[in-house]
Amino acid sequence: MAWGPHNVRKWSTLALLAIMGTALTAAIKPGFVATISRKGLDFACREGVAVLQKELEAIKIPDFSGVFKMKHLGKGYYSFFSMAVDGFQIPNPQISLLPGEGLQLSINDANIKMHGRWKSRKNFFKASGKFGLSIQGVSISADLKLGRNPSGHISVSCSTCSSHIDSISVRISGSMLGWLIQLFHRKIEASLRNIIYKKICKIVTSSVSSKLQPYVQTLPLIARVDEVAAVDYSLMALTTTAEFLEGQLKGEFFWRGHRSPLPISPTAMSFSPNNDHMVFLSISDYFFNSAGFAYQEAGSLKITLRNQMLPMDSKFQLNTEFLGTFLPRVAMKFPGTEVQLLISASLPPHLSIQSSGLLLDPALETQAFVVLPNSSLVPLFLLRMNTNASLAVDAEADRLVGEMKLDKLMLELKQSNVGSFKVELLQAAINYLMPTVVLPKINERLRRGFPLPLPAGVHLNNLMLQSYQNFLVLGADVNRT
Repeated sequence: MAWGPHNVRKWSTLALLAIMGTALTAAIKPGFVATISRKGLDFACREGVAVLQKELEAIKIPDFSGVFKMKHLGKGYYSFFSMAVDGFQIPNPQISLLPGEGLQLSINDANIKMHGRWKSRKNFFKASGKFGLSIQGVSISADLKLGRNPSGHISVSCSTCSSHIDSISVRISGSMLGWLIQLFHRKIEASLRNIIYKKICKIVTSSVSSKLQPYVQTLPLIARVDEVAAVDYSLMALTTTAEFLEGQLKGEFFWRGHRSPLPISPTAMSFSPNNDHMVFLSISDYFFNSAGFAYQEAGSLKITLRNQMLPMDSKFQLNTEFLGTFLPRVAMKFPGTEVQLLISASLPPHLSIQSSGLLLDPALETQAFVVLPNSSLVPLFLLRMNTNASLAVDAEADRLVGEMKLDKLMLELKQSNVGSFKVELLQAAINYLMPTVVLPKINERLRRGFPLPLPAGVHLNNLMLQSYQNFLVLGADVNRT
């Protein structure tokens, strides 16, 4: 059977749950945890078995032949060929949790309908016809063992598989020798039973190793965020509990140019899932704070404000005439000269997650320069900007997005090359520039979002966000595209 996009999408649901699945027993603190509820397991079971059903319906039964003997009539020969499955009905499949091991797929009371052709020969007589095959009470039990390979990918294998057939019957139709073959239906049925019995588990095992396992590899271990940063989503540890699946991922941003150890570590997260959603993603404040360190190390937490960036209706211009209102010596020394402001983070911003929301403590500075005609810069002064910020977080299908809000800034003169002055005279200008020019650029980046660790073709919908102490929980259902 061809492995088309439709089947990939259906397997992707089961893969997502397997990838995210399983609860950690070791004392490891990840930055990102994925928990799968019973609702998610039930959905994965239906979707995965729908793919498996198509695989089983494509069973290729080899031709087989035999000999029949009867007193007074002697020996004859028969063969069955061109056999194909009309349908493989699978009612009420189930996936169960195997604590500490993985998952178990159980199928009971399935039935198979087949058809084919037969032919026989007795002395000089030849005959042929059609046959119908009904297989009742098919049961399949397969254990999916989940593990972690050295690269940090999850591994999935079918560790055991067993099948059973309650009954099988053959209906022969055709010419005059058909009744002879019907006399030996038990032998024929036994042969077909053995063939199909072996085929079922072979297909289940092959489907896991050749389709599900490769699809699992599409889960990104390293997810590229932009030209500066990436996120390490490698699997740290996994196991299963009797209630749910939980996978623990590193969940750490890093600068793509150079990765350094972080001076912070994740805090413990404790969350008990319900069945309102299929998937629950617990995101530690470590996840967000590691992003701050990555961008700070890369030197990306800064923006240069120039006069041409101001709105057309701005009440002031970034030039020495503007500074002359409180720094007349600068205006006299550099008349009619452009001024630029470098706004940067002196330290990685620290985000804390509380039940009331996400609070950000940015350590911001503003350095002012005069821009000479030859484009060289003359430093004027450095201001410390004290403020508080909040971060609203949301998710869109496969990305985490955000929006920042800033409180009023308070300025403090940190260093000056032009003497002391009252920084309050700059307060109105800075309070205008931050929400008008700087914050929109920050939020433009936050709205582009950061990739969530999802395998190919999987998106989230029906989203719910809830903040707890030190971590955020995103509840969602799974959607295929």
